[in-house]
Amino acid sequence: MGVLEDQIKTIARENGAALVGIASKERLYDAPPSGNSDYLLPVTRSVISFAVTFNRNTSRDFLGKKDWLSHNKERKQLVRSLYNIADSLVDFLKNKEFSAIAVDINNTYRPEPGAQDVTEMTEFIPDFSHRYGAVASGLGRLGWSGNLLTPDYGALVELGTVLTSAKLASDPLLENNPCDRCKLCTAVCPVEMMSKKNTITVRVAGIDEEIAEKRPNTCCWVGCTGYHGLSPNGKWSNWSPYRLDHPLSGNKNDLDALNIRLQKADPQMHLEENSFIDYRKVMFNPNWFTNIVCGNCRLVCWKNKKDREENTRLVVNSGIVALKPDGTHIVARGEIVEVATPYIVKVAIPKQEHKQALSSRRNAIAIQAKTPMDTEVLSSIYLQSAGEYL
Repeated sequence: MGVLEDQIKTIARENGAALVGIASKERLYDAPPSGNSDYLLPVTRSVISFAVTFNRNTSRDFLGKKDWLSHNKERKQLVRSLYNIADSLVDFLKNKEFSAIAVDINNTYRPEPGAQDVTEMTEFIPDFSHRYGAVASGLGRLGWSGNLLTPDYGALVELGTVLTSAKLASDPLLENNPCDRCKLCTAVCPVEMMSKKNTITVRVAGIDEEIAEKRPNTCCWVGCTGYHGLSPNGKWSNWSPYRLDHPLSGNKNDLDALNIRLQKADPQMHLEENSFIDYRKVMFNPNWFTNIVCGNCRLVCWKNKKDREENTRLVVNSGIVALKPDGTHIVARGEIVEVATPYIVKVAIPKQEHKQALSSRRNAIAIQAKTPMDTEVLSSIYLQSAGEYL
């Protein structure tokens, strides 16, 4: 490595990166389309990949339904860190008279034919794949879930990327894949996104990565967005209290159409400012709530298999999340009712509290919901029955 490469890595680490690596543009010539850096920066010669890591205790509390909000707060902080790392690298490289751009951290996708905006997308191809860049830069390999796995942190990482015209020396590729095919990621996905048996091959940087065959991308969107959070056996959920009243179709066209309907109905998607319009802006908005209800496939995947087994046990024994009339997400300890909403989905509410809220005509209900969906759903259920909200 030369002086410039060392300076880049020092800047990344001083700004919070736990991992940083470099790859030549050529290493990604054999990658899928989202590995093509020319889409964003035609003069790209090198890819700089970096990662920050999640706190294990916070992640485990999230998986076990002990604490929802701390993980949401940490995710927002980590995304801010990635933006800060990227900005510092871009400024440094531009001061050296190189071209450089930061790849957006999330929620930025290539246009799709016929799709007017993200609510009508079905493929969700990113401008540039952070995962592919990380494989090419030697940070990790693709695991069974398709997530990036690293030797020291497993999949418990959040990724960022800077593209630059500077010609930099590439880091060695990671020879051994940290994924041992335990497939525990498949046990914690409420929409069964990943096959437990079937595989596909993705070629990145000359490496043939064999990962799980997956259902259409819109299936993952339904689960991770929280439109359906209930597991197939009905014994646990992710942190979403919402669910569909029918099993998810195995047909791609049906799944795509359903997801479009769900997004079109979602109150968040009608806000003038949301995370799909400007991800960076909302991440730095202190009043924006970062609503993470899933991501279990990544969070369970720690370096040590015993830890992974414990994480999986926590998820499948964590219970079902319900929405209280005041907007709080809780683990239901008693009987719940599934109430219809104007947004296609049903919502799980503790039965006794639902009954009390419906009969509370004299006492107004103070809604402290964190998301537009929760607020609108509760208003639609209780507004006329319970009187005016505080």
